[in-house]
Amino acid sequence: MNRPFFHPPRIDRELLILPTDEYYRRRNRRRHGGSWLLFLVTIIAVLVAAVGARAQEMVGEETVSINDTGSGDLLFKSQQPGRYKPALHLGTEVQVNVRGLAAEVTLEQKFTNRSDQWQEAVYVLPLPENAAVNGLEIRIGERRIVGKVRERQQAQKIYKEARAAGKRAALLEQQRPNLFTSRIANIAPGEKISVEVRYLQTLRFDQGKFSLRLPTTLTPRYIPGTPIAEEQTVGLNSHGWALPTDQVADADKITPTMMPMQELSATGSHQVSISVDLGMGLPLADIYSPYHEIDFNRQAEHRYRVVLKNGHSNMDRDFALYWRPQTSAMPSAALFAERGGESAAGDHFLQLLMLPPDSGAAASRKLPREVIFVVDTSGSMSGSSIRQAKESLLLALNRLGTRDRFNVIEFNSQYQNFYPRPVQASAETVQRARDWVESLEARGGTEMAPALKEALSQQLSDEPGELVRQVVFITDGAVGNESALFEIIRQRLGQVRLFPVGIGSAPNSHFMARAAEYGRGAFVQIGDLKEVQQQMQRLFAKLENPLVTDLQIRWPAGLVVEAYPKKLPDLYRGEPVRLIARVEGDLPVRAEAGNIEISGRLAGKRFRRNLSLAGLAVDSEQTSIGSLWARSKIAALRAEQRALPGSGNSLKEQILALALNYQLASPYTSFVAVEETPVRPAEADLQSSPVPNAVARGQVLQSGAYPSTGLGIYAHMLMAVLSLTVGLVLRGQRRLRNRLRGFSCRKCAAYLARTARRWLRRRVPDVRQRRSRLEAKLKLANGGMR
Repeated sequence: MNRPFFHPPRIDRELLILPTDEYYRRRNRRRHGGSWLLFLVTIIAVLVAAVGARAQEMVGEETVSINDTGSGDLLFKSQQPGRYKPALHLGTEVQVNVRGLAAEVTLEQKFTNRSDQWQEAVYVLPLPENAAVNGLEIRIGERRIVGKVRERQQAQKIYKEARAAGKRAALLEQQRPNLFTSRIANIAPGEKISVEVRYLQTLRFDQGKFSLRLPTTLTPRYIPGTPIAEEQTVGLNSHGWALPTDQVADADKITPTMMPMQELSATGSHQVSISVDLGMGLPLADIYSPYHEIDFNRQAEHRYRVVLKNGHSNMDRDFALYWRPQTSAMPSAALFAERGGESAAGDHFLQLLMLPPDSGAAASRKLPREVIFVVDTSGSMSGSSIRQAKESLLLALNRLGTRDRFNVIEFNSQYQNFYPRPVQASAETVQRARDWVESLEARGGTEMAPALKEALSQQLSDEPGELVRQVVFITDGAVGNESALFEIIRQRLGQVRLFPVGIGSAPNSHFMARAAEYGRGAFVQIGDLKEVQQQMQRLFAKLENPLVTDLQIRWPAGLVVEAYPKKLPDLYRGEPVRLIARVEGDLPVRAEAGNIEISGRLAGKRFRRNLSLAGLAVDSEQTSIGSLWARSKIAALRAEQRALPGSGNSLKEQILALALNYQLASPYTSFVAVEETPVRPAEADLQSSPVPNAVARGQVLQSGAYPSTGLGIYAHMLMAVLSLTVGLVLRGQRRLRNRLRGFSCRKCAAYLARTARRWLRRRVPDVRQRRSRLEAKLKLANGGMR
């Protein structure tokens, strides 16, 4: 098939107009101009980000510059030029009365305004995780202003109006069960105002010893999530260094300013005095505090008074007190009763403690275990905390038997498994793990959730036998998203038991206690390297001995009882059965009143214990057990809220009614106290200043606890310098290449030689030229003579 072929017309080369070198040069110049504009915009953006990051870097420093302060912060000049320090001074006195199984605590904090301006003090107050706050008073000289419990938004509104009107006022709000915010408005220049907070707490009992813990400071919490815009009905400046995020909506309320204790103690601030009245009515064999030096003296009726040896101490670590009754006087059970007050007229309250039988020889039979050790290596663990954590973990690795399996997970901003899956505990595998643990360092953020999920998913559920699965979680608990972590434990626990180990001078005891409760385990706290051995031995006793399980309680017929916890938990060695109950109507105490029967199973055997109500003494003056019962019920309702998100409103109403009835601080109620007469002149301004918390002893002051994706100012500045350097190199690359084009080594040597000769001619005389000039002069002279 013949097809025509079409050829494009040919153009002579002489008629073509091709781009010249000048064209390409101008085009490249225009292109480089746009690139340089983009480059300059990028550099400006990086520098602006660095200036914004400066606010994060300044958090918690010893002093701050005047440009770094928040709105309304009042500062004093320090010895360092251009640096300032907070103006408010804090002193604290604590009085503890131990009666029965509870402690009544009166915490008096004295705020002194050392400035010449009217002040509002904002202070984040750490309290025990089981505290039932039931009182607030303001004291100015001899005057007392008694606080009342109001619904949270109403209390905020009352306080805000009183603050604006110039009236003295105080507001106490719960942010966490162990973290409260205290505000005191309109403190006059040079004036001292005392705020008295009263609360109740239950005593701990473990392995024959009673104990109580009084927090004095806190560890800064890590705030995960993305910052969001905060919306508040009543605007109150919280002075927190963190912004609310999608995971921690109240981040600004739980992140107070921190200052080193050396700076605070230099001005006499943040000192605490503690006095404890032990009135249990039992002869004691031992009284001691692991972190503070104390003095005590015995008084009548087996009462003991305990005070700090030096009268006061720095507020940079928790105060812990332990006491052990004499063996002959230690009862196997204790039962206390009181008559209900106005909030529960006609009813009675009971508080019970009972020791189960000892396992004895059954403890020698040890079941094989699968243990996942999780260790926190985040920045908040810097200093002595990471040493305590590593020492604890090394002791735990040494306790592994040949029938056990184990793995180690470390986490900070990310988590890392030492082994992909749990391995058999042999001498080789344990030694390898020990070497790795000794090399760990504290750095980064506290992304606890991924590590917790990984630890709870390590166990292989399809393996038969009597394998006991345990997770030992070593951390300071310094996180702001506790509720999300509790939900992870509740959903993923399975047959695992979780054992938190609290590390540091001021760990998050709320996280430790609740994580152990949801994880069906137990927790210990280690505040010093010297007690690592002792506290880990307590933990080993719990891990390696049989549980008391299937605990049940039977009340006498006819009694209507509401007791907490509703379901008695399994008990580990040394732990007692304890509950608190409300009995409707009269409490039978006659001879035929009946018995409270507690039964359970230990090492495969059933046991029963009876406790008679006959002759039980009922206290008609105290109301502490009733307040503790209401606090326990609120905690149970809050746990139900987390488990059933759809029932939030109905449970909130129950909590609100309970807190108002018993006059307790709660997530939905706050204490507010207002003086009726205004004291601040209308023309005087009110400054709001945060009262800093002391950095916990042994910890390294952190610049902030945001996720590790945020860079600090120095990283931003370094990035800007590197970007500028790269840009200059790229800019000069073309010129340098043009100059070096056709430049060989021989030409380079010749160029260097010419340059050297020119330099030498300027500085070294040429003998040959001087000689020729001299000869010329001589010739002229000879010619003249002729």
